[in-house]
Amino acid sequence: MHRCLRLTEVLEIIFCLVLDVQFIDPSFDAYQLLQPAILPFPNTKGRHSVLNLALTCRAFRDPALNVLHSYIGDIWPLSKSVPGQLPRPSWLHIPEQFRPSILRATCVQIFFNQNLHHHDSAYALLLESASKDAPLFPQLRSVGWFDPRVETIPALNLLLPTVHSLALDITNDQFRKAVFQSLRTTSLHLKSLEFIAMVHTGLVISELESFLSSYSESLTELSIRFFRKDIPNVLLEAIAVWPRLQYLTLHIGFNSMPLRAPQPFQALTHLHISCESLCLFSFLLHSISGTDSGTSGCPNLKKIYNIALHCGPTSIWSEVLTILTRTKLEHISIIERCNSEPHPCYTGPAFFELRPFLARPTTLVNIKTLLIFPAHYGSITLTDADVHTLARACPHLYSVSLGNHSTPVSLGALGYIVRRCRELCEISLRVDARLDALGTIPLDDDEQMHLQPNIRLRRLAIGGSPIACVGPLNPPTAPDLMMSIPRFLHMIAPRLTKVEISLESHLGWTHRRYSLREMKKMDDIQRWKKVGRVLLELTQGDTN
Repeated sequence: MHRCLRLTEVLEIIFCLVLDVQFIDPSFDAYQLLQPAILPFPNTKGRHSVLNLALTCRAFRDPALNVLHSYIGDIWPLSKSVPGQLPRPSWLHIPEQFRPSILRATCVQIFFNQNLHHHDSAYALLLESASKDAPLFPQLRSVGWFDPRVETIPALNLLLPTVHSLALDITNDQFRKAVFQSLRTTSLHLKSLEFIAMVHTGLVISELESFLSSYSESLTELSIRFFRKDIPNVLLEAIAVWPRLQYLTLHIGFNSMPLRAPQPFQALTHLHISCESLCLFSFLLHSISGTDSGTSGCPNLKKIYNIALHCGPTSIWSEVLTILTRTKLEHISIIERCNSEPHPCYTGPAFFELRPFLARPTTLVNIKTLLIFPAHYGSITLTDADVHTLARACPHLYSVSLGNHSTPVSLGALGYIVRRCRELCEISLRVDARLDALGTIPLDDDEQMHLQPNIRLRRLAIGGSPIACVGPLNPPTAPDLMMSIPRFLHMIAPRLTKVEISLESHLGWTHRRYSLREMKKMDDIQRWKKVGRVLLELTQGDTN
């Protein structure tokens, strides 16, 4: 075993990557709550993999179990590991040697079960085992509690004394009021708070504002994700002046504007917004950053994530992209959803350019993630020159999705950005892959020194890229599909093994839209699948 793998810290980082926790849960799509969550959602497939690693050897066991039991998604493993006389369910078997690691759990999430009594005996076990002298789980730092019944509050209170991050479903009015009263005395170390309401709630904003005022000096992360409930400007202005707030998730509406707080969000680094349309997001950006580059709002902002639930005028895209050039962001994700309806909410001009965003390339040098996703017929007018400018301005790009509705660029432009941005791991870009595409790739000797094969690229999405061939999809009558295009892709990204439709797996409607609307001919899908099969063979051949 390599000496690096004898370091617990290194192993835990590796096992966390294997666990593959997600911060956007697709199951929340129906509730229009697709902003990133503060706490990750447990991943069943990843949990099995980490458990297998724990059983591999003694050196892996403790680090793997520490990671595995740091993301517990059920109350029963906790109740099974504590002392107590009440009976345990026969279906839950946890080996004796694994129980100490559960007691060291750092992150626990309790999800609501339709059987209201499913968890009650587990709660009773926790209450029976409670000690007045020490917490049951001394290393517990994060709790997500999504069982909003009043009778569960005593069990919840047992977990709170050491907690720094707390996520709660406060849909139930009685549960919310009781929890608001108890949190001030049971949770003295809170740094992060997330409130979720999946249906319309009777919450009065003044009630929430009064509660949050107790934490205005200490909170670093706040997420308020309510189903179709806007945050009014009174509350937004109060939050904007919190001195330590670094992470904010909200749903904004017209009553959220204008924001009049002086020098708002001075410590903010991550901003996640949902809104009805991009117009509201544009208003918010204007309120925060002003109309010139001399404003002092959000000086530390690194990430913006916005999802608009309906589409609007494409001119708003140009306005938003222009405002973003006044920032020094690292991660930009702007998504227009339009509620997956078959017809767009807006039927005006459909195209907008990326050039306003590229007008000040010196401000783009820190960008690592760029996701621009217009809804329905919205499309970016994209040229090879735009792609070249983007590649030169953003040398540290990790993930790029320029909307698979963009005008297609040449394979040469794709090859340029892939080889120029050597940290690039995933890209979604429409390309022109028709028969003469490879014969028209321009070569610039002055640029060749910057272009090297990208060994990091693992994902390529092509959306509705046009592709053509002569004759059937079998050799030797399809040379582009069998040889030219796969070999070109293999040359620019030797470890790329497949071609996808969309990178945005958490946006389920994207796959339906591309495959049925953009790729109108099933032949295109079959041709790209053929390219993917040949590409996989080339990569496997190199490995062997």
